[in-house]
Formats: sequence, C-alpha cells, structure tokens
Amino acid sequence: MDRFLEVMLEGEAVRWGRIPVSYLSAFLSGLQKVLYRTGFLLLGRKDNAEKTFTPQHLRQLIDIDLVEITHGSPSTVLSFARTTASRSVWDDEEVMHIFETALVNLNEFQAFSDVVNPVFDRELLLAWSTIGNLFLRGVSRITFTLYRNGYPLRVSYTSREFDLIRQHALTTVEGYMFLTDLRRRRISLQPHSGKAVSCVFTEEQEPDVRSMIGSFVRVMGKAVINPATGTLRYLRTHTIEPLERDPESIAYDFWTPRIIDELARQQRVQPVDNIASLYGTWPGKTDDGFEQFVEGLRKWGNAEGNK
Repeated sequence: MDRFLEVMLEGEAVRWGRIPVSYLSAFLSGLQKVLYRTGFLLLGRKDNAEKTFTPQHLRQLIDIDLVEITHGSPSTVLSFARTTASRSVWDDEEVMHIFETALVNLNEFQAFSDVVNPVFDRELLLAWSTIGNLFLRGVSRITFTLYRNGYPLRVSYTSREFDLIRQHALTTVEGYMFLTDLRRRRISLQPHSGKAVSCVFTEEQEPDVRSMIGSFVRVMGKAVINPATGTLRYLRTHTIEPLERDPESIAYDFWTPRIIDELARQQRVQPVDNIASLYGTWPGKTDDGFEQFVEGLRKWGNAEGNK
C-alpha cells in the first residue's frame, strides 16, 4: 500500500490507538470541509479550458480511504490512501496540489501569530476550526504528514493555532444563558451590558447546551448580520463552554439564586424583636394621599390608552 497521508492525534482522549467514534467522525467531517474548500478556491480561480470544474469532480478528487488505525507512543495514527475514484479523475498533480495547499495554508497562518491577514479565506478557517474542536475534548496535538515525491510535508496543529483561528474567523459572546428553546435549538445570552444575543446550535451540541442552562458561558460562532441594518441577527454556534461567574459584576447578583436567609443577610434585614412595634404602620394615616395617588395614576393610564 502506498502511503499518502498520515494523521497522528495525541492527547489523553486518544491514547494507544483508541479514538472515540464521535471524535473520528468530527475529524473526518472537518478534514473533508478543509479539502473541499481548498480545492474550490484553487480550481474555481483556475482558467483552464481543457478541464471543467464541477463539485462532483472535486469530491472525487479529494476522496481518500481510511485504511488503518494504529498507535504510536502513546498516540493514535490514522493512515489514508487515495481511492480508485480519485485516481480516475484528472491527474496526480492536481490532487497533490490541493492537499499540499491545505497544509501549507495552515502552516502559513500559524506563522502570522496574532497578526490579522486578510488573504486567509474565512470559510477555510472555519473548516480548520471544526477540526480544532477536538482540542476542547482531550486532544493536544494533530500532526499531518503528506507523502510527496522526494520528501514528506509535515505540519502540526495545536490548541494555540486553534485559538488564533477562532479569533480571526469567529465572533465571541460571553453571557448568561437565560432562555433556551431546545425544540428550535436556540438560546439567548445576556451579556454584562447591552442587548441579549440569540444563538442557534446543532443537534450534536444539545447535550452541552442542556448541561449549561442558567450558566455563564462563552459562545464562539459565525455572525449572521442583518443586511438592512448592519446589526447582528444571531450567532451560528461553533463552540460553547462554561465560564466562572465574576463575583464582582452587577450581573452576578442578579443571576445567582439565593434562599430567603441569604437575601436577608445580604440586605441587612434583621428580625423584629417586638411585634407591637409594627402596630399602626399600615395602612398609615387616613390623609397620607395614597388613595389620591392611585386614582391619579389610573386616570393617567386611561388617558394614555385612549390616545
């Protein structure tokens, strides 16, 4: 078997050749998105009358088989080979160009550190971010090795680069999850200041959302903007994670549930020593103007309603 691509995953969640099926599925889905977007950008810009670009051709071009799962020490290694279908469309150089460009772009982005570079495609960064979600689930490093003629191309992807990609490609909102609609898969976050932010989430994210209802969370996602007003309509959730509440914030008091005794201590309410001291305190004096105030308030309300 000719080696084409190897991917080594390291971390507590993928030790000794064992990888959860959900992790493997998420990784393969993300890799397909990366390769498809890279190929789309390369071939879509290419002016070549001899080759007609179609999505079906591109999917065949980037199609690879997972042929082996082994372990390093102590990691999990995925080995891939080209499929028969991918060998039957166009030529090997086209295939290698897509895979090389995908890894080179990742490497180049990492070299820019925290400098925003507009040449990187947003959708491509989102695809790499999909793979990077594994860093939130016990994976510490992903190393890609592409076997080219002559020498291999090796590129590593870590949580540091994942954070940089998220900063450039995603919008971040921190707030209290105070409304949750599991049927429509929507949540509302109330930041410390400003309006509530609506977020939509996927079926796969529902267990995480359920566990964080009423919590202070950080949501990172793709912003959907209202073209008419230029304002944020909602976030398409990419990641969601719980945060520690800030005891110094005003919002902390509002969102922190307390029993009656705790509220009494906080508001310095003391027990009444002598119940007789409360006699005659309500409803007060007969001429205190309370009835006139209520009557005036009702008339004002009626007048406003008749306008």
